[in-house]
Amino acid sequence: MNKEDSRYYEEIVEKKRMFGGKIFNVDVEQVILPNGIPDIREVVEHHGAVAIIPFTDDGKMVFVRQWRTPLEQETLEIPAGKIDSDEGSDLKEVALREMNEELGLTTEKLEKITAFFASPGYSNEKLTVFKATDLQKVEFKRPLDADEFLNVEELTLEEAKKQIEAGVICDSKSIYAVTYWELLQAKEK
Repeated sequence: MNKEDSRYYEEIVEKKRMFGGKIFNVDVEQVILPNGIPDIREVVEHHGAVAIIPFTDDGKMVFVRQWRTPLEQETLEIPAGKIDSDEGSDLKEVALREMNEELGLTTEKLEKITAFFASPGYSNEKLTVFKATDLQKVEFKRPLDADEFLNVEELTLEEAKKQIEAGVICDSKSIYAVTYWELLQAKEK
């Protein structure tokens, strides 16, 4: 639904950039609410990201274990990465880049599953999720980003569910991936 048809539309009357970074920008917006009252919105602008649900031939899913400073803990997550501002619109290429970099894997079978907004209350970050099967080792592995330290782990569905219960798989994209996996298995029965 476009803004002209929405009875919840908030008109932006002023926007001020508070922070401009290489991953995201932060704006403060003065808005007029549908009832005419002014208010303020703090908005994180993000280029978007891709995530990959990689399935091995023996029925496991591939995760990366890494430290997440905002959470002050290690997490297990499906591989993912931001879309650089200079990258084109071919999100499959971005997904393949991330698979190469984080997992040392590639595939000819990469299928878009969905796209969703991570936190629409304050950010426009859109995450596009791909399913990858028929995984192959890459001939030339890209190096990790200078600030990435991770370990690749393969889990069964039951192991992944236990990691959710333990709070190690704790981000929305990875919990989505495990739920998606459960739905796929339910369809097969």
